[in-house]
Amino acid sequence: MEKNSYFEEMRNTAIAYNEAQAIREKDRDALIASDDWDGVKAFDKREKKEFPYPFTSGESKALTQYDRSLRNGADAFEVEDLPWDYELEDFVKTLRAAKVDTIVVTDQSTGLMDGIYGLTALGCSMGALRTVTRANDHRFGSREPEKKNGIEFEIC
Repeated sequence: MEKNSYFEEMRNTAIAYNEAQAIREKDRDALIASDDWDGVKAFDKREKKEFPYPFTSGESKALTQYDRSLRNGADAFEVEDLPWDYELEDFVKTLRAAKVDTIVVTDQSTGLMDGIYGLTALGCSMGALRTVTRANDHRFGSREPEKKNGIEFEIC
């Protein structure tokens, strides 16, 4: 799988957010150290109101699956873990915004059927069975790339 500029920009945004948050957290740590629990509560309230995380959980899950696919050296955009039903719409919107044409769902959870129905309800087309090869994922000391069976979905 190749890098995607949309997801790379999302990653940069998330990194910048986390770096800024880490700086702000030092103020919170100082409040804790001084036993100022009212100050901590006020800090947390302000943090939530003024500095919300830039992505929804569905958007974050799309970014996570993109990152995993790259890290694993997958030969396709692999989705090992489908989002929950309330996250699925944002997940698919993010894939569309990133111009991802297809994903391969290798999820084996008990919620897999709900995810399949959710994807199709959002206009995605279930295609053929497909095996994803993870070039950088060597299990149990094997030198051979890991292979995962999945179902290909077209993101329409």
